[in-house]
Amino acid sequence: MDIEEIQARPRDARGRRACRRLRRQGLVPAVIYGRGQPNVLLNVRLSDVEKIVKARTFIVQVSWDGQRESAQIRELQYDALGDQVMHVDFVRISLTETVTVSVPVEPHGEAAGVAEGGVLDLREHELDVECLPTAIPEKLRVEVAHLGIGDDVRVRDIAFPEGVEPIAEPDLLVAVLAPPAEVLEEEAEVLPEEAIAEPEVISRQADEGEVEGGPEAE
Repeated sequence: MDIEEIQARPRDARGRRACRRLRRQGLVPAVIYGRGQPNVLLNVRLSDVEKIVKARTFIVQVSWDGQRESAQIRELQYDALGDQVMHVDFVRISLTETVTVSVPVEPHGEAAGVAEGGVLDLREHELDVECLPTAIPEKLRVEVAHLGIGDDVRVRDIAFPEGVEPIAEPDLLVAVLAPPAEVLEEEAEVLPEEAIAEPEVISRQADEGEVEGGPEAE
């Protein structure tokens, strides 16, 4: 695995206003911490963060002012709509010590039972694994071509790359080839005309003196 490098700059300013100014410049506030060393406040380019998030590259080299440290993205904070990254937490790591990361699961092949109407149901889209930062796989290949209707794949059935150990229990269900859905037609009950009544509408008036509205804006 090639480790991406992300350029950062130290920042002194704190608080919402300072962070808003950074974001207007296309920057994202960040912090790096851990391994008994002081926390360092940084800012990084939003475009760089979006690139590594899209590539699911959560182990990076963070560089600033002549320093270069290996780090794992521990947390990404998004705006209220969940669209834009607002803050990044980096935690220092050692490239010679194992880390725990989530890796996407990718089914490989077409299950044999699909020809009979079966449907592949992927229960786990990611699996947590433990390995060295340099050994993190881009994805976990799950063979499904042999599956007939009712067959499944569990963690114990997956061939993990050398040096990559699953965190989940061996019996965890990852994928199953479900039988075709059976549509049952039920005769609709016809209620007698006298049994059909208007629904009761229950209304509640606000108590006298009750004021509507949310909390005052900051």
